[in-house]
Amino acid sequence: MKRVLVPVVICILLSASVGYAQTAASNASPEMLAEARRAIDKGNAQWIEGWEKGDPALVAALFTEDGSILSANGKVTKGRQQILERQRAGMQYVGRGVKVSVTTLDLWLDGETAYETGKYSYKYQQKGQPVVDEGRYVTIWKRQRDGSWKLFMDMLVP
Repeated sequence: MKRVLVPVVICILLSASVGYAQTAASNASPEMLAEARRAIDKGNAQWIEGWEKGDPALVAALFTEDGSILSANGKVTKGRQQILERQRAGMQYVGRGVKVSVTTLDLWLDGETAYETGKYSYKYQQKGQPVVDEGRYVTIWKRQRDGSWKLFMDMLVP
């Protein structure tokens, strides 16, 4: 029961946060939203590049030091070093030749925090057979002191 309850509670809390962010987004100027969108698009391109090159450090560098990934099974990976190790293991599992796509569907801005929803796809070969892993995600990005944007939380949505 705990395994099911944790993702459900997190989804509810995240939905409330995103709902608040949508309301707060009306206060964000179009220029601020466009700047955040460009930075997040760049970050998503780096994610894709990291996976296609098999470079887990490139992906882990997108996260804040205390960033987190919440897997669809409810497992939480916290901190850039653990994220690096998780990405390394994932990349070793799928091997070379993975093709990744990340598509932002919506983006809301609340001050120095951006909420993104989107779709992802990983295509690769396993034991000679094509595999396609597709789904949806929610991310929280935080503007850093240097003006850059880093991933604070990445969550797969079952």
